[in-house]
Amino acid sequence: MPGLVGFYGDIHHDQPRQFLQKMAHALEHENLFRTELHQEGQVGVARVTLGIANAAPQPHWNEAETICVFLEGELYNTQPLRQDLAGRGCQFRAAHDAELILRLYETFGENFAVDLNGNFLIAIYDRKQQKLIVANDRLGLYPLYYARNGRCTLFASGVRALLADPDLPRDVDRAAIAQFLTFDHVLGDRTLLAAARLLPQASLLIMQHGAMTIRPYHTLRYPEQYPLRREQAYVEELQYLLHQAIARQADSDLTAGVLLSGGLDSRQILAVLNDLPANSPLHSFTWGLPGCDDARYAQEIAAMTRAQHHFFPLDPDFLLRTAENSVRITDGMGNIVNLHALATLDEETQHAKVIYKGFLGDAMFGFALRQQFWADYDDATRIHAHLQVHSDQGVITFDPFTEHEQVFAPEFRTAVGDTVLAEYRTGMEASGVHPLATQRLYFDLTQRVPRMTLNGVEVARSRAIVRLPFADNDLVEFSTRVPLGLMYGRSLPRKAFVNSYPKMAQVPLTDTGLPMMACMREMQIRMSRITRWWLHNHGIGPNPDTLRKPYKDYHNWFRTNLRSWLEDILLGQRHLQRGYYNPDAIRQVVADHMAGKNQTVRLGSLMAIELWHRQFIDGD
Repeated sequence: MPGLVGFYGDIHHDQPRQFLQKMAHALEHENLFRTELHQEGQVGVARVTLGIANAAPQPHWNEAETICVFLEGELYNTQPLRQDLAGRGCQFRAAHDAELILRLYETFGENFAVDLNGNFLIAIYDRKQQKLIVANDRLGLYPLYYARNGRCTLFASGVRALLADPDLPRDVDRAAIAQFLTFDHVLGDRTLLAAARLLPQASLLIMQHGAMTIRPYHTLRYPEQYPLRREQAYVEELQYLLHQAIARQADSDLTAGVLLSGGLDSRQILAVLNDLPANSPLHSFTWGLPGCDDARYAQEIAAMTRAQHHFFPLDPDFLLRTAENSVRITDGMGNIVNLHALATLDEETQHAKVIYKGFLGDAMFGFALRQQFWADYDDATRIHAHLQVHSDQGVITFDPFTEHEQVFAPEFRTAVGDTVLAEYRTGMEASGVHPLATQRLYFDLTQRVPRMTLNGVEVARSRAIVRLPFADNDLVEFSTRVPLGLMYGRSLPRKAFVNSYPKMAQVPLTDTGLPMMACMREMQIRMSRITRWWLHNHGIGPNPDTLRKPYKDYHNWFRTNLRSWLEDILLGQRHLQRGYYNPDAIRQVVADHMAGKNQTVRLGSLMAIELWHRQFIDGD
C-alpha cells in the first residue's frame, strides 16, 4: 500500500537514514513499489509509491532548497488553483501536483490545504523553520498514523511501519478490540496498538522544535435548518455535481476500469465515464459467484456502454492466499470477510492501473437512514435508538448490552470499562446537531467510512490508483445541505439517475431486485414474486426469499473449504488464552456456525484480530 512514512526527533537506536528505510520497507516491501526519501538531522520523510500518478521524483524543492514537498495521491482541482496563484505572481517550474503544493505553502503558509480537492497525503519540510507538516485530505482517504516515543514523533501510512521502532511499546488497545468486535470497526482515532493513533480527517500534524500539534484545516458541518427549494432543483444540482466530480477525476490518459456491482453508485460512475470523451480504453470489473445477482446486473449495465466487461469468479478458498496480506494492509482493523478486492486485483490491474469505486455514495446519500430517526427521544434513549438501527441493519457484531459479558473475559471488560458506548455516543454528538438522522449521516462519514469502508480502498491501492468520485469536495458539501427526507431510501440519487439514464434505471438493483423506475420489467418481476409467494404458501415451489443469489458465500465456505484453517486459528490455545475472551463463548460461536447458524461476520473479525497479533505482536 503506498503512502508516507517519517519521523521528527532523536532516533537513538539506529542510524536515521537506515531507520527511515526500515519504516518504508515495513510499509511496503514488494519490488512493485519504489521508495523516495529525504533525511537530514532529526528529520526523515519517505514516499512509498507505485509511481503511476504524480510519477515525477520526490521530494520537490523550491529554488532556494529551503522547502521540500512529498505528495502521495492526487489532486483534482489543480487548474483553478494554478490560475489563482499565477494571478498572485507565482511562477511554476513544473506541471505536477507537488509543485502546486509547494507554491500554495509559500503563498498561504499553514493554510495551504484549505482549498485542495483530492485524496492525498502531503509532507512539507520547512528547513528554515525546522518544521515538518503532514496533511491529509478532507475525508482522510489516505490514513496516517502517528506515535510519540520519547521526544520523537513517528508517522506512517500503516501502523506496521511505526512498529519498525523497536522501542515503541507493543501494548494492545483493549478498547479498540472491543469496539471492533462491536461495530466491525474501531472508533475515533484508536488503533489495535495502544501507542498509535489515527490522524483525524482534514488535519495538519505539525512537528517543530520537539513539539507536536494537530489542528484541523476544515470541519464537516451539517445545518440545523435547510433552505426551501423544490425537489427538482436538488435533483438537477446532484446530476451536475456528479458529472463534474467524475469528469475532474477522468482527466487522464491512464487506462481505467470501474469496479461494477449491481448497485447504484458504480453504475452511475460507469454511465458518466461512458459519456465523457474517450481518451483511453474503459473496462468494468465484477467478481463473485458465477450467476450471482451482481454479475448478471453488472454485465447488463456494461453492455449498454463502451466498457469491456470482465467477470472474475470468487474462489471459495481465496482467503487462504490473501487473508494475511489483507490483515497486514489494514493493520488488523479490517474484517477479512469484507476484503474480497484482493482476490482478483492482480487480474484487474492487467487491464487497468486506475480503478474507480462507488465508495461513499451510499453513506452520504442516506443508505443508513431508518424510520426510527424521525422522532425525538430523551437523552438516555437517543443512544439506544442509534444502536437499534445499527442492530437492525445487521452491523453490530457482538451486542454491547446482551453479549459482551458472555464473550469477553472479566478482566478484559474491566480494562475496557464503558469506553465502547462512551466513544460511540461521542462520535454521534460530535456532529453538533440534534436530529438523529443527521447524527447518523455524520457518524458514517467521520467514523464508519474512514474506519471500515475505506479498508476496501486500501486493499485495492496495493496494486492500482483508486479514484473515488463521490468523495469530491463539492459533492460532499452538497450532500450536507440536502433535506433529510430526500435522503430517506436514497430517494434523491435514485431520481437523479432515472432522470439521466432511464434505460440503465430499468436494470434491477441488487439490494431490491427491482428496477429504479416504474416500467414493464418492474411489473413482471413483482407479478412473478407474487405468483411464487402464492405457490409457496400452497406447498408448491421454494421460498421466494431464497431465490436471491449473493456474490459471496462465507456461510458455507467457513464450514467447508476454510473450516480446518479457521478452527486451527480460532480454537487453538494461543487464541483462546489471549485473555480477551471467554474461551467457551468462542468455541460456541464456531460450533454454532458449523451447525448452520450464520456467524460469518463474527468469525471474520475474530480472525482478523488474531492474525494481526501473530504478524505484529507475537512476532510470527
